[in-house]
Amino acid sequence: MKYKKINDATVQCIITEEDMLEYGLTLSDIFERNEKGEGFLRDIIERAHDEVGYTVSGENIAMQITPLKDKGLAVTFTNETPMGFRDILQHLKEVLQGVSEELTRQDEEERKAGAQEQPGEVFDENRRMFVFASLHQAMQYTASIPASLSVKSHLYKDGEAYYLVLEKNRLSYKMFNKISAQAVEFGNLIAVSEERMQYLQEHGECLIADRAVSRLRRIYMA
Repeated sequence: MKYKKINDATVQCIITEEDMLEYGLTLSDIFERNEKGEGFLRDIIERAHDEVGYTVSGENIAMQITPLKDKGLAVTFTNETPMGFRDILQHLKEVLQGVSEELTRQDEEERKAGAQEQPGEVFDENRRMFVFASLHQAMQYTASIPASLSVKSHLYKDGEAYYLVLEKNRLSYKMFNKISAQAVEFGNLIAVSEERMQYLQEHGECLIADRAVSRLRRIYMA
C-alpha cells in the first residue's frame, strides 16, 4: 500500500491487487461493507498515522473508494467539511488519471513493439457516481437531500450493487459538493469517466432513467 498525505485532514492510499490478496479481500467485501471490509478500511486509517503522520480528529471521516484498472483500489479519506469536497475530488481525479497513465505505460511495455497506445480514462468532475450495497441505503441517502432541490440523476443496478449517478446540471458547485459529501455516509464514491458510464449502461440495468433522487425520496418518505 502506498500512502500520500494531501493535507493535514486528507490522506490517499493506493491498494494493489497483491495487497487485497494478502488480506484475503475481494472488491465485494469493500463495497458491501461487510465485517471484513470494514475492518480493512479501519486498518488503513490507523496505519496512516505511522505511514504519513495522519491524526484522526473527530468521528466524521468521509471516505471515497474507486476501483483501479489493475484490480486495486484508490482510497481517499478526510476530515474535511463539505466545503473542501471539490478539492478532494479534484485530487482524486488527478491521482486516478496518473495511475491510469502509469498502468497503460506498463501494459504497453509488455506488449509487442508496434502495438497502438490506448489513451487513459478522462474523469468527469460534473458527475458523481455512488455505489450502495442495498436499495435501502440509496433511498436513505436521497432522503437526506432537500426536497426543494432538482437533481438530475439516474439509478442503475449491476449484480447486487446499486449505482446512483448525480449530475451537476444547474446546481452550484457548493451545493453539488454538499450533497455529494452527504452520500459517503451511506455508500462509496466512484470517479466517473465516459468509459465507466458506457460500461454501466451496457452491462447494468437502468432502474430509473431520470430524477432518481426525487423518486427514491418519495418512496422512502411515503
